[in-house]
Amino acid sequence: MTALTNDSISLRGAGIVSILQPKKGFRFTLDSLLLADFCRIKPRDRILEPGAGTGIISLLLAKKFSSARFVAVEFEVQSFSLLCVNIERNGLVDNIVPVDRDLRNLNRSIAPDTFDVIVANPPYTKSGTGRASPSPERQRARHDHASSLDAWLNLKSLLKNRGRYFLVFPAGRGAEILSLLRKHELEPKRIRTVHPTRNKPASLLLIEAVKGSGMGLEIVPPLIVHEAGGSYTDEMKGIYGISVLKTS
Repeated sequence: MTALTNDSISLRGAGIVSILQPKKGFRFTLDSLLLADFCRIKPRDRILEPGAGTGIISLLLAKKFSSARFVAVEFEVQSFSLLCVNIERNGLVDNIVPVDRDLRNLNRSIAPDTFDVIVANPPYTKSGTGRASPSPERQRARHDHASSLDAWLNLKSLLKNRGRYFLVFPAGRGAEILSLLRKHELEPKRIRTVHPTRNKPASLLLIEAVKGSGMGLEIVPPLIVHEAGGSYTDEMKGIYGISVLKTS
């Protein structure tokens, strides 16, 4: 049986989330925290998170926006099991519905125009490129051999008109993701670059796209993760709310 850790994480405005996840293999990263902080959620929004893993993004957002309702979709067996446990242990069974389904089949079982928001952390690496992970779960989560970016963006049919699609993606593939968003009639409306330090190029893009929107793009001030000495910047400390606490 895979060894697990019980970790605690905080997001500004959300309080503390306790999350059970594998000790090795696929674990949530800083990307998920930054994406959750970037999302703009309205009261009573219905939110879909495909590829939810053990649930960190939906858990944080459900804590922060208690009147919103979430559907968290995960197909990998162990991750789905932990997702269900994490929802219950954080007291969010009325806020988050876990769904065990391949995201490529969601269009067959969920009616169009159902959601106000989709939030996604899709695979970063094209199949056949990059180093293979020794963890099958991490390999599936980070390589798009199982579901292409087109499959993730095809989920826009589940968004209402003017619905928002939030995602995080490598800056080096920025031109590709922006082109694909527009191909799928998801107009990029707001972008934030994420930089490891002030003097380094962006490593990530945080993107908000809107279904059926006209042109008009806002580039918001960049997010700097670390000071030159390696400590988190003041903004990063604010995003965390408190430091990450590993309890076991």
